[in-house]
Amino acid sequence: MPKRFFMRQETIENYLKTIYNLSADNSHVVSNQKLADKLNIRPASVTEGLRKLHELKHVIYEKSYGTRLTSGGAKLALAIIRRHRIWETYLAKELGFGWDEVHEIAEELEHIQNDKLINKLAAILGNPIYDPHGDPIPDAKGKIQKSNFIKLSEAKVKENYKIMGVTDHSTTFLKYLEKHQLIIGALIHLKAIEEFDGSIVLVCQKKEISISPKGAEGIIVEVV
Repeated sequence: MPKRFFMRQETIENYLKTIYNLSADNSHVVSNQKLADKLNIRPASVTEGLRKLHELKHVIYEKSYGTRLTSGGAKLALAIIRRHRIWETYLAKELGFGWDEVHEIAEELEHIQNDKLINKLAAILGNPIYDPHGDPIPDAKGKIQKSNFIKLSEAKVKENYKIMGVTDHSTTFLKYLEKHQLIIGALIHLKAIEEFDGSIVLVCQKKEISISPKGAEGIIVEVV
């Protein structure tokens, strides 16, 4: 008799959250390779994990096609994301952690399954709709407020913008932004785009800064 594949609850939650994030809010299927790369595990292990999640009715998995969450799986993923982003916000606003520190801590705290606790934390924070990185926080029903935000790489020359978030949560990137005062809420003016390499020249607090195309991909802005 074949040995049953066992997955810890924490591992299941990490899979569901990662699939949701990679699927652009569950609008696309996710390949095994992308999931393996993001979770930093072997593709063979991902295949076993997805089969188990399929068995639990959290995902629809077809080896040659990819994976997407079921409605139940998406609901669970949004609950995990809500917990993570509420914890990030609480750590930053109430405990004084930097935006480059909160992600790793929230990765551990997000697995505490206590809706009453999370809802109380949200109430203390004033029921925020964005976390310290500008990521939207699902409400208690899993609803996410839509926005008109764009990547800085998609912005137009001579326009004014406000920084609303980041997609790159790495410590090195966040420290780089902080060094140049490119933080959430900062007002910037897009002065030019370099023809040679696509670098974006912007002005923030009267200081001219050049951002690489890769850096511009990681910054989310709103026109003002």
